[in-house]
Amino acid sequence: MLNVDRTALLVPRKNMIMTSQSIGHRRVTLAGEVRSELERMIVEGDLAGGEKMNEVALSSAMGVSRGTVREAIRSLADSGLIDLIANRGAYVHVTTLAEVRNLYDLRGAVFAMACASAARRVAEGAEPGLPKMLDRNLTQMQAAALKADTAKYYTLNIEFHDLLLQGAGNPKAKTVYGNLVKEMHLYRRKGLSVPMNMERSLEEHRAISAAVIGGEVEAAHAAAHQHLVAGFARYMKITDRVSATSD
Repeated sequence: MLNVDRTALLVPRKNMIMTSQSIGHRRVTLAGEVRSELERMIVEGDLAGGEKMNEVALSSAMGVSRGTVREAIRSLADSGLIDLIANRGAYVHVTTLAEVRNLYDLRGAVFAMACASAARRVAEGAEPGLPKMLDRNLTQMQAAALKADTAKYYTLNIEFHDLLLQGAGNPKAKTVYGNLVKEMHLYRRKGLSVPMNMERSLEEHRAISAAVIGGEVEAAHAAAHQHLVAGFARYMKITDRVSATSD
């Protein structure tokens, strides 16, 4: 349950305050904004797995009605981020190890396909700006890794993957990938929390980038797939270490 300090994380925004005159016109848009804010809190860990969604506290902190919060929660339940339990309420979904593995497998398949497509499009001249953007991202990522700046590296990591999904020229794949990633932010961030893991991730990014920039379709697919396999292994190693410490 949220306490007073936790609700401070939800800073009310001017465009989120409802008036009686605007309720009918802005209900859908407002519920979407509330959904986005709750989604952000879940994927960034501000709302922990298993935590109950307190409609009263959330509606008060956001300056919206409980009905609007309830609508946003139902939407998040449809995406798998929240579990609705009869006679108990709504809780942040607790992802099982099997689910994490399945998410990595699915994400790996989509990402590998996207990287192969991006490589093909670079070779065809359809993405002339992508090589430069990838090089710039890798330079910034290297600087973050050298400083062991996990937060900065993670942001650049997301950007790197987004660049490749965009370069694939497949909006549907980008949407599917985006939905998978929303459920995985906590696990991906955990896997990069060790400096050595950032260095390994960076090397894998370099391999992917080199293949894409070189227009090597099969190499790009293989490098991207291996990156996701290694990412899951990093997550498992961190998880095992935490479990051993807790025992």
